[in-house]
Amino acid sequence: MRELSEIEPTAALVEESGAGEPLEYLPFDGPDGRLIGRRDELDRMVQRIDRVVAGAGGIVLVEGESGIGKTAMLTAAARLASARGMRVLWSEAKELEQRVPLAAMRPLRVAIDAAASAPEFPPMPAGRSAVTAMVIRHEMGIIEDLLVKTENHCAAGPFVLIVDDAHWADSSSLLALQRLGELVQRLPLLILLAVRPLPRARHLSVLLAEFESGGAELVRLGPMSDSEVAVLVELSLGSVAGPLLSAAVSRAGGNPLYITELVAGLLQAEMIESGEITSDTTTFAVNGPKDIRLPESLTDVIVRRLDHLPARSRQILSMAAALGQGVEAIELSEVLEAPLIDVWNVISVAVASGILVRSGAELSFRHDLIRQVLADQLPPATRVTLQLRAARVLMSIEAPVERIAMYLLTGDGPLEATVVEWLVDVAERLTGRAPELAAGLLARGLETPGLDARCYDELRLWQVRALLWSGNPTRAEAVAREALSQGAIAAGRQQEVGNPLRWLLAHACFARGNLLDAVAVVDSVLARPGLTALQEGQFHGFRALCCVLLERFDIVEEASARAISTGAACEDPVAWGLGSFALGLLRFHQGFLDEAQQLGDRLMRNFESSGRPRLSHIQPYSLSGRCLAESDRYVVAEKTLERAIRYSEHNSGVFLGLNRLALAQLHFLRGRWDESLIGLRACREIPDVSGHAAPAKWLEALVAVHRGTFVGAPESLAAPDDRECPSYRHLRPWVQALIYETQGDSSAAFDTLWGLCGEFEDGLLSAMAYHVFPDLVRVAFVAGRMDIAGKVAAVADLVDARHSTPSRRATAALCHGLAEGDAALVAQAVESFREAGRPWYQAQANELLAPLLVGEGREAQARSALDDAVELYAGFGAEWDIARAEAHLREFGIRRGRRGRRNRPKNGLQALTPTEHKVALLIAHGLSNPEIATRMFVSPRTVQSHISSILTKLRLQSRIQVAVAIATQG
Repeated sequence: MRELSEIEPTAALVEESGAGEPLEYLPFDGPDGRLIGRRDELDRMVQRIDRVVAGAGGIVLVEGESGIGKTAMLTAAARLASARGMRVLWSEAKELEQRVPLAAMRPLRVAIDAAASAPEFPPMPAGRSAVTAMVIRHEMGIIEDLLVKTENHCAAGPFVLIVDDAHWADSSSLLALQRLGELVQRLPLLILLAVRPLPRARHLSVLLAEFESGGAELVRLGPMSDSEVAVLVELSLGSVAGPLLSAAVSRAGGNPLYITELVAGLLQAEMIESGEITSDTTTFAVNGPKDIRLPESLTDVIVRRLDHLPARSRQILSMAAALGQGVEAIELSEVLEAPLIDVWNVISVAVASGILVRSGAELSFRHDLIRQVLADQLPPATRVTLQLRAARVLMSIEAPVERIAMYLLTGDGPLEATVVEWLVDVAERLTGRAPELAAGLLARGLETPGLDARCYDELRLWQVRALLWSGNPTRAEAVAREALSQGAIAAGRQQEVGNPLRWLLAHACFARGNLLDAVAVVDSVLARPGLTALQEGQFHGFRALCCVLLERFDIVEEASARAISTGAACEDPVAWGLGSFALGLLRFHQGFLDEAQQLGDRLMRNFESSGRPRLSHIQPYSLSGRCLAESDRYVVAEKTLERAIRYSEHNSGVFLGLNRLALAQLHFLRGRWDESLIGLRACREIPDVSGHAAPAKWLEALVAVHRGTFVGAPESLAAPDDRECPSYRHLRPWVQALIYETQGDSSAAFDTLWGLCGEFEDGLLSAMAYHVFPDLVRVAFVAGRMDIAGKVAAVADLVDARHSTPSRRATAALCHGLAEGDAALVAQAVESFREAGRPWYQAQANELLAPLLVGEGREAQARSALDDAVELYAGFGAEWDIARAEAHLREFGIRRGRRGRRNRPKNGLQALTPTEHKVALLIAHGLSNPEIATRMFVSPRTVQSHISSILTKLRLQSRIQVAVAIATQG
């Protein structure tokens, strides 16, 4: 079961408030009361509450559809406000009281005893107009009295008025809110309103427009993310949801009410066992639920939203719902044979009612469960007939192929001959646009009797491709192997069908992480006669890519050269791209960043200008991003690697883990360790088909060791497996050596790092292995093994000669300075690491500079170097590094100066780390969390973590108090 702290924002906020209470009081998404998600929204609430505490009133409008969590958001805000000493009054408008004057203001009236002190009015003459005037006068008197009493309450301290379900508020209450809204400009008054998007009464629309024009903050609550939904379902069940249940829940559109009701209904119907839906195959298809009986409680919720619609509108919407999530007026008119104007009128009413929503030029049902309730109004047979008719109509007007395929898949059994002809004609378009739909429809097409061999082979080829593109390489491999079995391919069609199938088979093996199988398939094809030049170039390119990942570097040179030359001659972006990508990875591994960067840049340019080959596993941004990172060009490297991650998420997932790992390492090098850890944790959720999991674990352990939080023995780091990424092979012995050192076993630490030296000399490690050199020479220096330091310095020179960067020059200078006892070279390394933007390495160089300065009798400079090192280490929370540096320098009689105390007190300003102190200063200057994140080049989540720590150490409850404390201290 996953930890809630990974996605639950409110724990930190409650700690920040000083309340220290658990979140059981929150009646929100989680069945146990814990709030799930809404980090950004709650952070905005906290900022607004803090401004009110400081004396600046305001209005916040919380908008979202029914069940999305508006009440929970208001509850969380109420608790946070109360924890800051604010008085909170809660009111809830009710649908049945829309005609009761000031009903929504009743709690406020009771709280300030307005009714008891309401002014008396003289009797009015009898008559309708007189009674109306008296009512209006009485209401205005109460409203004026509310204003006076509210001002009195605000004089005593900040005040929060919450109105839930304000869309049901009566007109008099809305008028009172309008008048109260005028007070926020001069009083510490916070008004929180929760409203639905549509429909809205005219008075409410006018009020909200006035509030927004006056500076009210709008907080829109959207659907829960997939990870949050998974946690919600897991909490409801006590176990992780299975594939069928996850697919069913995904149809709830991220609405927590719908999700919890759906899960509760399935549990009540005893349709869930061990986190998975249990039902016969007539209810659920093999790959997911086709038709789920909704719990009556949820159905009632949805049906009540539809009661206001005319019968004809519900009928048309039911038929539209049977046709899918999207709604298109002209198509619907054609299918139903209804006048376009009638259909459009129904759609307009549905949009105004919030049943349909606009997304650009398209319309769709707000939630799939709303659509299902409407579709359930039709008998199943009628729905199928309607969908098949829709498919034929859409085929006649050449509608998007994915819409047609969606309707065709609703039937059972083989397809009609005319449909098979259409499928053969559109297979390429359909597979490119909707590969999952294509895979299912192509399987149906292959069941059609009487297919000739050519048509059958064509459909099967596209089926394998669709399976592969839809992320099902296991099934793609099985189908391809079956098709390639003896006699399965029509005679004389090996080149036309057999070789493309083997191409797809090789890619399926690659996508599963079976590189050896992929190479075996490629080698078998290249050994066959009759390949076209284009096919030969593509297979050589793919072979080069597999071999560079398998470290068969001797093969990569030849295979990539043939692929590049063939691709250029044939003007084929796939062969050229595969060869260039493989060669670029090889050059990167060897340390020749100039050539690797040039290949990466050409890949990106050609990718943008070509047809963007989808199946080739070419990563146009990955290579360039990694080269930029190693060239110390961090800002553009970060952007490029983020593009690489987005590309690999939507295309070849094989490189997704490696791209995330590369970005996490970039953050580590820049000193942004918290962000690095976030990225490394994200790597855990990615299937490990590329060997990224072990290096991610080791890099996490490296941070933990330096921060003094690692628990375990060196042997606890699992040995590498066959999928270990070669670029990161140096990480494991590096971390193990440091663990030995933390345990006082310097001999084991030296022996472990000594084992790396042989690989350095043989040139087997990647170019990134120089990251370990500062620690290696430090251990050798402490052990008095200057011979080792000299060998490492020679390798550092070789790395720098292949491509010189500030960080590589700094590493070489550091190694030579320690090997030769030259303080000037180490001082040069300090400046080069600073220029390179690697503050942790800068700290290491300062630490190692200090004893050399002592040896030259420059004790004051040595103490300054030690202070600089410790100050930088403190910024990362690297407590072990600080303790090690101080202990080593004490042997030389050097202790630290007055800067940056290591043994900080637990509380007070002196307890803050340099980073926390910087955050506190920015808070004092009035910067928001996003602004601080931008200024410090960290994530808002990291800023919030620092603020929580600051509040704890200073024993404060709000950002305002932090600003006051900083100002008081000057």
